Amino acid sequence: MSKLLIETEEGIRTLIFNRPKKKNAFDADLWAMFRDELNLASDDPDIYSVIVTGSSNTFSSGVDLSSMMGDGGAEYEEPFETCIDALINFKKPLIGAVEGAAVGGGATILLHFDAVFISPNTKIKYPFSELGLAPEVGSSYLLLQALGYQQAAQLLFQSEIIDGTKYYELGLAKYVGDDFLDQANSYARDLKEQSLSSIIETKAILKSFMLEDLAKARSMETKAMKKLFGSEDNLKAVEKFFNK
Repeated sequence: MSKLLIETEEGIRTLIFNRPKKKNAFDADLWAMFRDELNLASDDPDIYSVIVTGSSNTFSSGVDLSSMMGDGGAEYEEPFETCIDALINFKKPLIGAVEGAAVGGGATILLHFDAVFISPNTKIKYPFSELGLAPEVGSSYLLLQALGYQQAAQLLFQSEIIDGTKYYELGLAKYVGDDFLDQANSYARDLKEQSLSSIIETKAILKSFMLEDLAKARSMETKAMKKLFGSEDNLKAVEKFFNK
């Protein structure tokens, strides 16, 4: 069974993270597959938009830490970084349909989406301080931009779980409800009634204002992550994580 399922209906492509035994956590393969499908859909004239969701009532529990042990870490960086490039450069509407866990990378990638539809029972967490690591995927900048300094700092400092309703109240989701997937599909169908060329140009303009700051944030996050990864705090935190 593929780690990424792909469905297409009437120009709407749905990408489904599918590692249910790992709560749809990202390993190097899944990052690479997600990247490749984003790039293909972005350039496919028959695709209007992409919906991203997860199998087994879970969006994604983030990075598969077990896949990064030993030599796995060396294989991880390139597909991870190029997948984030693909997210940032995706030209068309990118829509999240989220339930269950959205943790770490499963939460930070949502900040790059154009619209998020979320279950009220979703559990979102930015666990970086808990793991002795730095934010990733440009999330430090994107949360600051969306929420202001204090709310962004609180989310990142405390590593607390917030539910889908709170995520919506923070303005990070377009819709919250049990019918989140139906609503995401309805929104994608509504967008088909608009000019895709206009949407592509408008999205490019909107994103152009943040590209420099986002690149700066990613560079600083990467440096901080390399500094902290393997540190005493990080090793203790990971040991605690695996002993839960």
